[in-house]
Parts: sequence; structure tokens; C-alpha cells
Amino acid sequence: MMTFRPDVAASMAGPNGSRARVTRKVKLAEVKMDTIAIEGSRASATAPDALAETVRHVWHAKDGTPVLVRAIEPDDFAIERDFVCGLSKESGYMRLMSGREPTADEMVRWTHIDWRREGAVIAAVRLDGRERQIGVARYAMNDGEFDTAEFAIVISDAWHGRGLGGELLSSLIDLAARSGVKRLFGTTLSENHAMIGLARRFGFTAYHERGAAFITELTLDLHSRSPAAAS
Repeated sequence: MMTFRPDVAASMAGPNGSRARVTRKVKLAEVKMDTIAIEGSRASATAPDALAETVRHVWHAKDGTPVLVRAIEPDDFAIERDFVCGLSKESGYMRLMSGREPTADEMVRWTHIDWRREGAVIAAVRLDGRERQIGVARYAMNDGEFDTAEFAIVISDAWHGRGLGGELLSSLIDLAARSGVKRLFGTTLSENHAMIGLARRFGFTAYHERGAAFITELTLDLHSRSPAAAS
């Protein structure tokens, strides 16, 4: 999970000491948990966007664990906070490209989104009778843009390599396309081979920023994308 606002973008040093301004980041990261059944309860009737209400289904991991994939809601602050705090230092660094901790205000912002310009899909399971967030995928349009959006993914450490990233990215791409987004793009560290590989599987083009080989840009044209691109 990451912010989509330029004022909290991270500036990081490259391998040769150069610095690159990064305003968005993409990452797969993950929170250890037990296998437990989850209920596909109804979406909130107060969801601000009708399309968001349609994003709700149960996905089963390879080991049979049921995972609820749904649109994020304002009441998700507590599980979002626990999710962020439960990420490893490495996952947190890959998420924000810095070692800083997200602020409470940022986490409030991440759960109170403007569905006209943003989208966010979370993955959750039930553990000890409580809902536990284990992943999130987001997109957001920059100011002045109406059909192009930046995207990001974060997966809890314990769920790496279990297929959840693909499920979240698929749901996010579908939501973005149905919301009128024509192009998605994102930024990740070039060492994040898992994210780059996942993006390519869904049809994204990967390339390095000029003069910053340690940064990889990812772009996907939704208008020309084949529905079977990630199959």
C-alpha cells in the first residue's frame, strides 16, 4: 500500500549515488496468519460508487484458504493500520521506497477514497473471529488527468508467492477499465523481480527510467488489452 500524492513521494539514491524522484511505487509484500473460513457478507450500502459495490467475491488460495476480495471502505481504517504495521521492514521499504512509516492521516486517506478518480481493492481473511487484511491494490488519477492512473500493490509477507497478487491485480484492472481508465502505470525498484514478472504476465510493458536503471516503469494500455491477456 502506498500514497498516491506527490507531497509524500520518496526520493531515493541509486546504486551510483544519483537520486531519483519517485511519486508512485508498486510492490508485493505480506502478515502471517492461520487458515480460517471467511464469510462473503454484503457490501456496505453507503459505498460511494456503484461499480465499487460490484467488487466482492471469495477467492481460494491453492491450499484452500478462502480470501474475500472487495472494495475498500471507510470503516477499514483499523484493518488497514494493522496491515501496514504488520509488514516487514523490507516490504515497507519496497512499498514506499524509503524507511519512513506512513502517518495516521495517510492511512485515513487510503480508506476514504474518491471513487470518481481512485479505486482500491483489498484482500481479507478471518482470523480469531476478526477480519484481517492481507493485501491491497490501488489506482489513482493525477490532477488534470481523466483516463490515466497510477497503480500499486502490497501483499502481506506471509502471502508472497501464493497467487494473491495476481488476483488483486486482475480485480483492480477490471475495476479500472469499467471506471473509464484507459492506461495504468506504476513504478517499482528494478530488483523487485516478482512485481515486474507479475505485471508482464498481465500485459504491462516494463522499462527503465532514463538515467535510473534501478527504477522500472510499468505501463498497461487498457483500451487495447485483450481480456485473456493474463490467462
